[in-house]
Amino acid sequence: MLIGHFFRSNVSFSYEALRAAGYSNYGGADLGEVIAICSKIRPGDENDWLREWQEAAERALSNAEYSKSVQNKESAYHGYLRASNYFRTAEFFRRENVDDDKISQSLYERSETAFVEAMELSTFAYESISIPYEGTSLPGYFVSPDGSKKPRRTIIFNGGFDSTMSEGWFAIGAAALARDYNFLAFDGPGQGAAIRRQHLHFRPDWENVLTPVVDYSLTRMDIDADSIVIFGWSMGGFLLARGATQEHRARAIILDDGVYDFGSAFRAHQPSFIQKLVELKYDSVVNSIFHCVQFFSTGIRWALRNGKWTFGVASPAELSRAVNKYTLEGISQQIITPCLILDAENDHFLKGQPEALRRNLDCEHKFVSLRADEGGDTHCHQGAFFRLHQVVFDFLESQFSLGKGL
Repeated sequence: MLIGHFFRSNVSFSYEALRAAGYSNYGGADLGEVIAICSKIRPGDENDWLREWQEAAERALSNAEYSKSVQNKESAYHGYLRASNYFRTAEFFRRENVDDDKISQSLYERSETAFVEAMELSTFAYESISIPYEGTSLPGYFVSPDGSKKPRRTIIFNGGFDSTMSEGWFAIGAAALARDYNFLAFDGPGQGAAIRRQHLHFRPDWENVLTPVVDYSLTRMDIDADSIVIFGWSMGGFLLARGATQEHRARAIILDDGVYDFGSAFRAHQPSFIQKLVELKYDSVVNSIFHCVQFFSTGIRWALRNGKWTFGVASPAELSRAVNKYTLEGISQQIITPCLILDAENDHFLKGQPEALRRNLDCEHKFVSLRADEGGDTHCHQGAFFRLHQVVFDFLESQFSLGKGL
């Protein structure tokens, strides 16, 4: 299990370091640099984490700007990508009073800006987009292999509990472009710019988010309307599945990983009496318990803070009730789009959820579990992206070429 390799005594730090390092496949990190960064961070020290990742981001940004100034565009492109990933990683644990945290806001904005700088130096056709949504809009971007406007297969990225649309590039976007697909990423309610700039919070009825995104996609002449694939990342595996109970126009959906009941991630390690207290609304007791527990766990502390912010609730007790609404119980059979369900053998967030989803589907689907012996056993298969993308595109390409099911 790879999750403990960077910080053996702190699962959260180790996983996030692996997450950052894994993007080296597509230019988002240098492995030696990540090792050097982590060597200067004390496990669990969030000030160390911020300082070292920010310094690395600043260095990558400075080097990218120098390369750009001497017309070394390829190196500048990769430098900006590393800066984007490192700024995102530096900001990750800053989840207390996010709306008033100028450091958090600055790091986030610099991550997104560095990503745009990279895209503008790339050989791809990059476009910032705005997707109409309930009287406002959702931010996003669209990338195609060239500016020809030729209709192509397109992958839409649906992020998760803490991902940003720029991170989607490393998760699946770069792999899609390498295979002559278009790529569209967006921040939905609770995510990225939508939560930071518009204060749009997560909502369980994700079909009301996904349908406007597909509506927008179908207005573009450079998207083949019969070849849209939607990729759900982490919590996005639930959000996309929920959306797909009503939104059926995609040719296929990829659930990485599959999620039947997102609330299980919060309940999995809770004693049953806490869940009963939540149900009975003994909020003062529940909040006191969580207040004590969070001092002993970086991961619990972060999850509670991120959850309160992105779900728009004021307390751990309210959050515990809110996440229980994020389930496919009784509606999973309404999914009719063929799907690939991915599973991670040692997922420390959502273990067992892909199998639970699999058992409750009636549609055509394929189930693939990535194991420890191939390095793909962590949540979302961090650090094993070449193998992950091999599975994803083997599924898609074989289906497209055979003309079966999809």
